[in-house]
Amino acid sequence: MADLIAGTALLHFAPLVRSLGGDPDRLMQAHGIDPAAAGDGRRLISYRGVAAVIGAATTELHRQDFGLLLAVKQGIDILGPVAVLIRNAETVSGAIDGVCRYLHHCAPPDVATLKRGTHSAVFTYDIALRQVAHRAQIIEKSLAVTLGAFRLMIGDDFLPLRITMQHQRLSSPERYRAFFGCPVEFGAPENAFHFATHLLEQPIRGRDAAALELAENYLAQSGHDLPLVDYVRETIHRLMRLGHAALIPTADAIGLHPRVLQRRLAEAGMPFEAILDDVRRELAWELSATALQVSQISTMLGYAEQSSYARACRRWHALSPRQLIRNRHAMPDERGAGSDAAAVTGPAVPVAAPRP
Repeated sequence: MADLIAGTALLHFAPLVRSLGGDPDRLMQAHGIDPAAAGDGRRLISYRGVAAVIGAATTELHRQDFGLLLAVKQGIDILGPVAVLIRNAETVSGAIDGVCRYLHHCAPPDVATLKRGTHSAVFTYDIALRQVAHRAQIIEKSLAVTLGAFRLMIGDDFLPLRITMQHQRLSSPERYRAFFGCPVEFGAPENAFHFATHLLEQPIRGRDAAALELAENYLAQSGHDLPLVDYVRETIHRLMRLGHAALIPTADAIGLHPRVLQRRLAEAGMPFEAILDDVRRELAWELSATALQVSQISTMLGYAEQSSYARACRRWHALSPRQLIRNRHAMPDERGAGSDAAAVTGPAVPVAAPRP
C-alpha cells in the first residue's frame, strides 16, 4: 500500500529522542508503531505514522528543528538500494535521475523531479499523500537528506544556491543557515533544491560499477504491489508534477496500452477520468493552503483555462478558488509542527476506491 514505508524511515529516531530527554518507545507506541521496527529495513511501518511520530517529538521536545536533526543522523542510508545507486552512479546527473526514477520503491508517496536550466538546476521533492500531519517536518528532513547526498557526491564543501519550501518557516533563519549554508525561502511554489547546472556532469569518485548494476537490477525488477486503481492514482500524482497527467503518459508510465488501461479501470469501477478528477480535487485542497495564486494552482492541476478550474472547484467544494484559498488559510496549518492533518479535510466525495 502507498502508506507503507521501510522501517529505516525512523533510523536513529530513538537515540536522538533519548539524547533530547524524551521517551521514543512511548511516542512510537502512541502512534501505532512497533519500536522494534524503527530502523529495520525488513519491516514496514505507516508513512503517516512516521510523520505523526516525528511531529509528536517536535512538539514534546520543543524542537522545531527536529526533522533537520534527524536527517543529519540518518544520512542517505534510509534510502536503502537507492543510496547504493547514489554512491555508485557515473555522474551526479545519473544519480539524481536514478533517485527520481526509483524513490517510490523505498517511499511510495514521495515524488522527486529534476529540472535542468542553463545556469541552475532544480531538484524538487513532494509527498503524494493528502492527509499527512506535520508534512513540513518531513519536507525539511528530506531536503536536509538531499544536502547530505550532494555532499557525498560532490564534496563536503558543497553549498546549494538556495532552497525553497512551500510551508512557512518553523525555526529561526539562523538555524536554517547553519544547516543548509545558503538562503532558504518559504511560502514558495515548490519544495526545491537549487544548484549549479554544471555540477550534474561531475563524476562520482570511488564508485563501484558492479554495485551500481546490482542496485539498478534490483530496483528495476521490484514489482509494484499496489492495486491498479491505487497505482494509477499514484502515477497521476507524479506525472501531474511534471505537467503530463493525461491518459497516454500515464499508460506509458505503467506499461499498458491506453485502451487496455481504460478497460481494466472500467472493470474496477473507477474510470481514468474519475481518478484524475479525484487527484485534482485533493491537490487543489492541498495547494490552496500554500502561498500559491489561483492561476498557479490551475496550471499545476493541468487546466488549460483557469475558468475550467473554477468550475471544477465549485463542483468539488461549492466554493470559488479564491474562497477555497481563504477558507484553507483560516484553518490550522496541517503541515506545521503542532497540528493534526487528519482533522483537516475537504467535503466528502464518494469514490469507488479511496486512497490508502
